[in-house]
Amino acid sequence: MGYKEAGAEKQEDGTVIGTVEAEALPKSNFEGPHVTLNHTTINDEDWKDVRDQLPEYWKWDIEYLAPVTFASKSANPGCWTYIPTEDSSIVAPLTIEGAPVVVPVEYRWPPVGGLNPPPNPPPSSPIDCTAKLGADTIQDIFLTFDGITGFYLLKNGLIQFVVSEEFDIEHASSHLPHKYDGLRVCYVRQSMEPTMLATVRPSGNTTLEESSTKVGNQMSRASSHTAPITTQALKINDIIEARPKHNFGREKFQGKIGLKVAKEDQAFLVMSTHVITEAILGKHKRGWPSIFRRSEAVEKLKENWNDHVEIWAGNSKVGTVEKSFDPAPQIYPEGFEHDITLIRPKEAGSVQALQPPIPKLEWLSSKEWHSFRQQVTAVKLLEDTDSLRAAKTIKTNLPSDVMIVGEGIFLNHAASKPVRTHHPSVWESMIFRAVLYRVYPDFDSPNGHSGTALSTDDLREDRTRRLAVIGFQSFVQRSGVPQYYEMEGAPLKQRLKTGRVAFYGAFQVPEALKEFNII
Repeated sequence: MGYKEAGAEKQEDGTVIGTVEAEALPKSNFEGPHVTLNHTTINDEDWKDVRDQLPEYWKWDIEYLAPVTFASKSANPGCWTYIPTEDSSIVAPLTIEGAPVVVPVEYRWPPVGGLNPPPNPPPSSPIDCTAKLGADTIQDIFLTFDGITGFYLLKNGLIQFVVSEEFDIEHASSHLPHKYDGLRVCYVRQSMEPTMLATVRPSGNTTLEESSTKVGNQMSRASSHTAPITTQALKINDIIEARPKHNFGREKFQGKIGLKVAKEDQAFLVMSTHVITEAILGKHKRGWPSIFRRSEAVEKLKENWNDHVEIWAGNSKVGTVEKSFDPAPQIYPEGFEHDITLIRPKEAGSVQALQPPIPKLEWLSSKEWHSFRQQVTAVKLLEDTDSLRAAKTIKTNLPSDVMIVGEGIFLNHAASKPVRTHHPSVWESMIFRAVLYRVYPDFDSPNGHSGTALSTDDLREDRTRRLAVIGFQSFVQRSGVPQYYEMEGAPLKQRLKTGRVAFYGAFQVPEALKEFNII
């Protein structure tokens, strides 16, 4: 199962050296993303029998929720909730007996306030955690819990409201219900992080790309018959960088090439918007010495991005920013609706060999995007895993080692302030959605994977199968984010740095991008 007991060491062949509690079943049953214990059924009566067969050192950190909040109990096996202890180093599986394992953001429940909260209103109808949340319900949530910036609707019947540092959680806990249409309510501080990687290029010595550029320039000047050096052939999931111009710190911001798409015979590369915006903000962002400095930096994002950054891949400039599907981005995650930008390649030959690792890839329609979470569907990361993750690979041609655990819904604060009189359709235009998922085994580091495409094996209405893109990795949400008022400064930063991953997020693909073919 990918666990490691304190005082024990797991070897490459799967054996464990050290002191480990006796287990009811062979260790092989607890290894890998899916734990099976040969139970024919699991429900709210016998789930403790299943838990008793789990290893002693983590079975008390997990509980089961019967599918009372789901539309179809027969189609949904319920859900496990795993809340690791402070010193736990367990890598939680994706499923136990077919039921998904959800790792929520650390929270208090019921929330603690100075006064007793109002009684929980009787649910009109329990919310199905796996179905599309309607605009009228979303409208009511944002108006009832005024001040939240978004929420995570998890499969385990928990709705986690994302709030800013200025939000008074204690006041909300005293004046707002602790349940909403059958869902438990809790509050977590906004702490989602973009999964790009920021690094500093070495200085003092000529880099490989600088050397190639200089040689190419010299050869071009020496002979007009010499072909210029071109960018090496690129592949899906190769590193793509946004490098700030005139950057004496030599920073670069990295993500992944998500896909190659085309429209009217023009090819484009798909990458994460935030990789570019972070590069533009980079030298202005450090420390944010004043509100003026912060707003001045954000103003840069309204200018032509090509004036501020260069897009590199394969040791060369690969192209220029053509179009972003985030019209008004600010400091992540503010203003990010899809986190997708198209890059026009500098040379057609550099992207000619670039193709998805799975053939005949299509886009998941909006209707399918809202319904696939109700199905037991294989989900994959389109990743060159052999070179990047070695033995810890998620093979793109095998059953999924990715588990969908919920949906994130966020309010677009760049839009006009929503009011109760707005029609639900107006609210739909004011929010943006993300699918939430867990990965097993987890990345060695969440950073550097922005832009990786997420796909699903989808069934058409005629029951034929196709592969369809869900979205592109954008953010990580840690589980070990403390919700304690007294924790601040260095202890808080350390906890954020070492916090376990609860889930990753990929925003919904815009309809305008679906007009492009995946090639």
